[in-house]
Amino acid sequence: MDDQTMFDLFDSLKREIKQQIQEVKQEIRPLKDGLERIEARLTRHGGIIQGGTRQIARLITWSEEMDELQAQRDARLEELERRLSKLENGKHPS
Repeated sequence: MDDQTMFDLFDSLKREIKQQIQEVKQEIRPLKDGLERIEARLTRHGGIIQGGTRQIARLITWSEEMDELQAQRDARLEELERRLSKLENGKHPS
């Protein structure tokens, strides 16, 4: 086999490989597009989940603060009722 024939075969092989690569790329493109859509969707879901987690943490903090304020208010009301009861019964508050 002479050199020219080898070069021709090599060029032919290069063209076939390039053609196969193009075909594979065309077949893979829909898969890549699908994966990009899935990734974008997961990113949005992650943002929603993180936002929800932050809001729940804030709600828990607020709820604990409200529980403490209500407990303080209830204790103050009980103290005032006790003092009022003593005054109404003729006893002096201590």
